[in-house]
Amino acid sequence: MEISQKEVQKLIESQTVEYKKSLSLMKEALEALCGMINSDIATGSVLFGVSLDGGISGIEPGNLDSAQRTLAQHIRQKFDPPIICIIAVLECKDRHLIQLKADRAPGVAYHEYGGRAYIREGSTTRQLSYQEKQHLFRKRNRDQHNGPWKCDRCGSFVGMLSSIVFTDQGIKKTYDCDCGGEFWPAT
Repeated sequence: MEISQKEVQKLIESQTVEYKKSLSLMKEALEALCGMINSDIATGSVLFGVSLDGGISGIEPGNLDSAQRTLAQHIRQKFDPPIICIIAVLECKDRHLIQLKADRAPGVAYHEYGGRAYIREGSTTRQLSYQEKQHLFRKRNRDQHNGPWKCDRCGSFVGMLSSIVFTDQGIKKTYDCDCGGEFWPAT
């Protein structure tokens, strides 16, 4: 896929975008991606081959297929719970860039990369403390959340959920909205 330098520079480093000049910065890039998806925005993108000022350096010459496999394997091994990450090769000014894009699934409180959880604050990434991880778990865990709730399909809000279902495993809360969507903690 082709992208212009102007389009790349529109994606300035922010809460959801990180530039890395080289694939040798993979560890730092994936820590940033982890922080982005752990934030309340829950999405992030890393562009390899772009310097901090938005200049296009391209990734190191070599086998792009091998680089993508290495990234995919590293992501599978280091993220817990696993993430679904889209890896795309972009072309800009006759140079190749690699873009990683990921989102946090609604049912996941936070992800860890290499055994540590990170959070993105503006364009910086920092490690979460134990207390912060516990707070995110309580905030994003539907079974422990007291409300308010927001439907992921129609956007309606409710203060409390009182819908329960009796199953062969016992009593279970349901999070279904009348529109067919599901209620999630409104953050």
